Amino acid sequence: MSTDHTTLPETFEAWTWTGPGEPEALTRERRALEAPGDQEVIVATRAIGLNPVDWKFIAMDSALWQAGQIPGVDAAGEVLACGAGVTHVAPGDRIAVHTTLAGPGSFATHLRLPARAVIPLPETIDWATAAAFPCPALTAWQAIEKLPVKPGKRLMITGASGSVGRWLVQLAAERGFRVIAIASTKRHEALRALGAQEVLETPEALSAPVFAVIDTVNGEHARRMTDHLGANGHIVCVQDRLEAAAAPAFGRALSQHEVALGALHQAGSDADWAELRQAGRTLLERVADGELTLLTPEIDDFAHLPQRLSELKHARVRPLKTVITL
Repeated sequence: MSTDHTTLPETFEAWTWTGPGEPEALTRERRALEAPGDQEVIVATRAIGLNPVDWKFIAMDSALWQAGQIPGVDAAGEVLACGAGVTHVAPGDRIAVHTTLAGPGSFATHLRLPARAVIPLPETIDWATAAAFPCPALTAWQAIEKLPVKPGKRLMITGASGSVGRWLVQLAAERGFRVIAIASTKRHEALRALGAQEVLETPEALSAPVFAVIDTVNGEHARRMTDHLGANGHIVCVQDRLEAAAAPAFGRALSQHEVALGALHQAGSDADWAELRQAGRTLLERVADGELTLLTPEIDDFAHLPQRLSELKHARVRPLKTVITL
């Protein structure tokens, strides 16, 4: 599937990275917009979702990035043009995308993307909701898919009041797990409404070992959470990973899992991508139908993107999700 590329704008604007530092160091530039290659699409960006991984990579001295890199992983927009071989979307389609950290990212007015990473949107999903969706929702879906479904088993979710955690509570509850959410007291009522059957301020308040823990905090925190696992338990790391075995051999026989959406960009097959797109589309349809709840994001404009990302990094912003609209 392809289209006449002469209708594309000649240039686009982007926030670009010049080296490790703070979000405020991003530079706004105008660049030439190239036609899509095979299996690529050009998207007019309508909204950009901000995520912690964005500011983390801006601060890093990564071999993935050179000066001029465009950061950002989440966006929603309209397909303008498709390269050869693209079959699941067409010009005019509304889409959401989670793109690779290693390539041109989402902090731009127009995106040139691998078509396999774009997810068609239900008509009733607005741009801001769509841009807030990919990273937290698909991360939560990947995390819950790591676990064997055992209804009634106790599953503890740490950092449950965050964007990923709220998705996890809903997905775990509908799979029949007894969900134990760890969060501050002011979030308890909201988490119960999402399906948590127990809500605690700290894991130390647990009354018995659990079958699984999904940790959204960091690797060291996840290691400590393994103390709460029973025999044949599971630890799923959403942030960082466990670099060593969590328990001695032939003891509790714990299973360790890590989650990284970027793994598909590095090594995902066409079948892997088709499965992720279908999962994303199904989740979005369920949001549209009111079956799943997605936080209403706070919205700002493209000119304020570095400032809002800095607020996210330094915890100077109250909303759990911020979206930039264009």
